[in-house]
Amino acid sequence: MSWMIALSLAASTSLAQADAPRLEVLRTAGQGWGGIEGRAEQVRLHIETESSEVELFRITGEGVGTVATSRGAAAVGIVEYERECFAPCDTLIPMPRSDFFIAGSGIPASQRFSLLGRGEDITLRVKPGNSALRFLGWTSTALGASALALGAIVLLVEGMGSGGVPSIGSPSLAGDKLLPWAAIGGGAALLGAGIPLIAFSGTHVEFLPGKPAAFTGREDL
Repeated sequence: MSWMIALSLAASTSLAQADAPRLEVLRTAGQGWGGIEGRAEQVRLHIETESSEVELFRITGEGVGTVATSRGAAAVGIVEYERECFAPCDTLIPMPRSDFFIAGSGIPASQRFSLLGRGEDITLRVKPGNSALRFLGWTSTALGASALALGAIVLLVEGMGSGGVPSIGSPSLAGDKLLPWAAIGGGAALLGAGIPLIAFSGTHVEFLPGKPAAFTGREDL
């Protein structure tokens, strides 16, 4: 699961809560609402979900590495992370300005988000995705795109070779035209199945208003 989480995070480029404020007005002892100060160093977190496999992770570091391939060296993104708690958590999370994400066994990594500027009591509603369906979606999409491209190239080459004019739109399905048209049809079907699988198999995180469940203390991991 760890390598799938790392690859998902390395490919992600958007932060779900990138616009969260970095400063807020805090209550000062005996002085009512005081001046603008830094965010509190910890927040209480509750996770609302139907899955017992949901976990909260913190991004601890990022970098870029190189790997050797048959075509030379390639750059890969490296993401370091650590587990904070298991759902429902109900625990204190220190240093909320970090980037976090939701994942778990068989659950693909969510987009990153920050707990900063959300108040001292935070409730997350998590709709876990499915890693197997997501992998199937990416595989189906890749195969479909490849089949479409291959079929179109074969038709183009055969059309230009037969008369000097491309005949991709020819209605003839006889003889050597059958295979490339079958590849195009199969590729379109795979794309049609793969794209929805990717869209609906991801993990979604929603911030809910209101107080979390009763705080029970930070669990030992």
